[in-house]
Order: sequence, then structure tokens, then C-alpha cells
Amino acid sequence: MSLVARRLDHALHDRAARRLVPSGTARRRHLVLVEMALAVLGCVGGYLLWIDGARHFEVLICEQIIMALGVDRISAALGDSFLVFGPGLEPVVAQMTGSCSILSSVLALAALAAIVLRERSQVIAGFAVAAIFVLAANQVRLVLSLLAGRYFAVDALVFFHDWIGAVINFAYTLIGLLIMIGMTMYDAQRAEQDHTGRHTADRPEAWARPGLGHRVPLDDGDAPKESKVQVAAFLHRRVLPRALSARLARRRERTRVDYRVGHENAARRAAIVRDLAGKGLGVHTATLLAVATHETDIGVLDALADAVAARQWEPIASADVIALRLWARAWLMRAPAGTGPAPFGTGPAPAGAGPAPTGRLIAVTGAGGPAGVAVIQALQKAGDEVLALDANPEGAGLRLAAHAAVLPRADQPGYAESLLAILAEHRPSALVCTVAEEYRALTPLTARLDEMGVRTWLPDPAAAETCLDKVAFATALHAAGVPHPATAWTADTAGLVPGPWVVKPARGRGSRDVVLVDEPADLPHAFFTVPGAIVQTRLEGREFTADALVARDGRMLACVPRWRDETRGGISVRGTTFASEAVTEVVAATLRAVGHSGPANVQGFVAPAGEVTIVEVNPRFSGGLPLTLAAGADVVGAYVAGILDPDADLPPLEFRPGLRMARYFSEIFYTSTDELVGAAR
Repeated sequence: MSLVARRLDHALHDRAARRLVPSGTARRRHLVLVEMALAVLGCVGGYLLWIDGARHFEVLICEQIIMALGVDRISAALGDSFLVFGPGLEPVVAQMTGSCSILSSVLALAALAAIVLRERSQVIAGFAVAAIFVLAANQVRLVLSLLAGRYFAVDALVFFHDWIGAVINFAYTLIGLLIMIGMTMYDAQRAEQDHTGRHTADRPEAWARPGLGHRVPLDDGDAPKESKVQVAAFLHRRVLPRALSARLARRRERTRVDYRVGHENAARRAAIVRDLAGKGLGVHTATLLAVATHETDIGVLDALADAVAARQWEPIASADVIALRLWARAWLMRAPAGTGPAPFGTGPAPAGAGPAPTGRLIAVTGAGGPAGVAVIQALQKAGDEVLALDANPEGAGLRLAAHAAVLPRADQPGYAESLLAILAEHRPSALVCTVAEEYRALTPLTARLDEMGVRTWLPDPAAAETCLDKVAFATALHAAGVPHPATAWTADTAGLVPGPWVVKPARGRGSRDVVLVDEPADLPHAFFTVPGAIVQTRLEGREFTADALVARDGRMLACVPRWRDETRGGISVRGTTFASEAVTEVVAATLRAVGHSGPANVQGFVAPAGEVTIVEVNPRFSGGLPLTLAAGADVVGAYVAGILDPDADLPPLEFRPGLRMARYFSEIFYTSTDELVGAAR
């Protein structure tokens, strides 16, 4: 055999072998034919099995509708037929045949759902809604046919059922099919851009607030064609209240922000932005403009601006690309935080010094107090920038932060407006309040803060009020069985409290107006001298303060007790951390009794015999916070993490007992124009 003959024989053998193995197309064709055969068998079998039950069921429903309408001379006593008496009382039996039933239509819809649409989770709901619609429409057809025979003539019943009813039957079957397909094929995640390049993708709830970036203007040529009658615009401008209109606008905005970016965390959003920009500014322009328009995280906006600036060589594809480049240029040219002469702030640390910046800006109220200064320094140590806020323009904390502003007191008019204006200008990521008396003014502003992207974590108003009012605090601890000194707040009961005594205001702070009384004869004078006074038994033993942090779910994440070895003006200047299960248990019981969450410092005494008694709770960070931080319990960092992510599972914090603290003075130097010229720390 020649070489050509052998190769031809080999080719014919391979071709014959391949014919024995069906191709993928043939296998799919066979599978489709099998599925179609099964669908036909299912429809026929279901019809034969259920048609009698379906007829009786539909007759029963139609009978109930006829009875509800109050129509007489129509009876369904035959079970599968209707007995109708016409206008002349001539009887006719209208049989419910199989062609009148919805069973065939429902079985066809079921076969389509099982064979074609089975891979979509919405198919069950779509089939259910379509079947209910078909049933309701068929009942309308039956009722109208019976009414035609009852009030007009038997011929009218036959005509309506056979001709008009057939059209109705075809219409409701087709509409039911469209309902099922529409509900099954719907997908909320639409394409990112339409054919004109406009942004059309769904946006998550996290991007429903206005951001820090660019607002995209619409040219007349690019603006969508408006109808002559704008009903929605008229309702929003003339009819709906402004608050409701704004709420609806925010809700509408939630459905428009790019779903691919907005739901991720800040680091992931920054990475996505760099990746999208790297593919070309003209490719994902809508997404990048959505980020520039609605993003609130400084780090993500920095990443976007850097990515846009790195592609200056790219040709201009549209006006949106020009807008994106102009935004990036303006963002990169903004004054770096803390540089140059400024009313407040020391500016950034020298290059190579300090921790790596986090890119976050945290606002801190009460910056002039010891707690505020401690929080500012802890945040800066972690790499955060700080916006310091205080009512005292001479507050030292204002000179420690990169940004600062003076506010009115929380109990003065204009506090809310001033605070919101400052936060809207700087757009910090979070707000930390170190003044418990500000909670009452801040709580009504939480919704406005959320809209600006400023997160905060305030304790329950009732819990904060209980801690600030020493009468309510004593009542709550007494009800919970937590050890607390005997307390009286009326002149009639003050003499019943065992001495020696301490007289202090029911709402006071910083050991102001506190009077120690040893003689019973001096007690009335002290009680009437101190404004809003309460009387308590003066405790013996060793005084302590416990810095605590309570999670939103009530778990105590940290309890760092320290001895108050020396105090000045109510502030601890010497202290030592210690570990005590008894103190920790009583502190936890105290915070549970008042229902507090967030930072707190709990003050009390440990008697020589070991009994622990609680004196008061301040629902905020304490002035001795630096000792807690130095002992290893980063309550500030954990608190800020809980602010930025309310659902975060914060871990418990450990600390080092036996660590001692001694405070010393530190100076800050600044001119009369508030420009810092140096600082000694």
C-alpha cells in the first residue's frame, strides 16, 4: 500500500471514529430535546392528574365572588358547573370545561420556569405572581360570562365566553408570561455606563451623602431632554416639605453611585481607583467622576488625584476627562495640612519623624482640657491628623493639633451651627467628644454628621444624664445593688447621713465647690452654701480611678484601674496602675447599672478591708488617660476604630499593672497673632 493510500485510510478511520462521539453541539441539542420532551410529558401528566381538582377549585372561588357581589339565580351546587337562570328564569348549565380552567396556562408557565429560567433565584417568586395573576384574570372572565347570562340571555353567556373570553384568555396568559419573565430576568446591577457614556450603575447606601470632591456640571448639549411638564420637579419645589424632598433626593442618590467601588473599605477603594485609572481615564470616566463627586475619605481622593496626574500624557477623550483632570489638579494643589503660617497648629512632623500617616482627620472637642490633650497626642502618635475644637481660644490643645477652631460653649446659642460649619469645611472622618456636658447638644446632630460623613459614637443620652446627675447616679446604683456612699440631697435628710461628710454639687466637675465637713454643726451651713448640694459619707481607704471602654453591645473591653497617689484640682498628677478582680467586677456592674457605652472613668475607694465603693462615673476619657495608654491599653485607638466601623468586633485590651506616672509642666509658645513659634514638650 502506498503512502498516500495509507494516509487516506488513516484519515477515513479517524473521521469514522469521531462520528461515534457526539460533538458538544449535538449533546446540547439532545439535552434540549430531552428537556422539551419532559416538559411536554409534565404538562400532559399534570393536566390529566389535576384537571378535576382545578375545575372544582375555580368553581368554588367564582361562587364566593358571586355571593360577595350579592347576585342571585347563579348556583355552583353541581360542583364542576354553574346553574344559571336567565332573565326569563330559563335554566342553563354552564359547564366548567378543561379549556376554561387556568391549569393548562399554569402548567405551561411552570414548564418554562423549570426548563428555561431555573438558574435564577427569582423564578419562584416570578412564577407565583404570574400564576396568581392568571387565576385572578380567569375569575374575572368567568364572573363576566355568568353575569351576561344572568342579566341578558343565555346566548350572551355563550358569546361572551367563546369569543370575548377567548381574547381575555390569550391576553392574561401572555401577560402572566411577561410578568414571570420580567421578575425573573431583572438584575439590579445595571451596566456601569450606557451608550452615551453616562453613569447608570446602582450605588450603595454608603455613598448616599455628599462628598468632598467634584460636582460634574451638565452642558446644554449633554443635558437629557426634559419633558414639557415636569411633575416630579413641581412636587419637590412647590408641594413637598424641604426635609422630605431632601430625604427623597438622598434615597434616589443611593441608587446611582457605582456599586463596584462604594461598598468596599477605604484601602480597597483606593486600590480599585488606581486600577481603573490605570486602564485609561476615558474607559472608566463615569466611575472615576463618581469617586471624585461622592467620596469622603481623604486617602481615596489622594489616590484618585495621583492616578489622574500620572496619566497627563493620555489624550483628552471627552469633557468629563477634562473635568476629572481639573479636579485632580485642584486637589493636589490644595495646601497640605498644617503647612505655612496658620492661626493654630504646629504643622506636620519633620520628614522621617513620627509614625506613618493614616490619612485620617479626627476632630476632638474639649481640646483645652487634660483629657482632650491626651486624646490629641494619642491620635497623633498613631499617625492621625487632628482637628482640635474648644470654647477657650487660649486652650493649649488648639496649639498641638494641625487644625483647630474655637467654638461657643455647648450651652450657648450658635454651638450647633458653628460646629457643623467647621466640620463641613474640614470633613474629618470621626468626631471624638471629651466633654460629657456636650453630649446633650451633640446627640440631635448625629443625623447631620452622618450626612457629612463625620462618624461619631455617643453614649445613650439617658445613661450620660444619669452619670452627670449625682442624685440619679446614686439612685441607679442603689437600685442595682452596687456599693455607693450614703447620699442625701434634701436639707431634711442630710442629717441622716453618717459622718464625716463631703458636700458637693449634684451637677459639678473638677472638684469644684467640694466642701469637707467633720462637725455636725457645720453641715447645714455647707449644705446651703454649695449650689445644688448633695451630702455623702466621706469614705476611708485608698482612692482609685478606672479608665474603662464599653462596647456598643455592653461588653467591657478595657478596665485599667490606677491609684490616685496625688491629685491637684481633681486631676491625678501621680498614679500607679494595679490589677484587681474586685475593682473590675464592681466597675463593670456600675457601667451596666447606668447603661453606658464608650469611654468612661469610674472613681471610687478601696477600704482597708478590701470593700470597693463607687463614688462617681464620668462618661468620657479621663485626665489621667496618658497612664492608661502608657500601660498598653490603647482605649483611644479602639474607640476610634469603633467609631469608624460600628459593626467592628473590638477585642479586649490588656494593660501592664504596676506602672507609675508623675506629671510635670510643659510649655507652648505662641505670639499674639496665634502663630506658633516653637513648643517645648
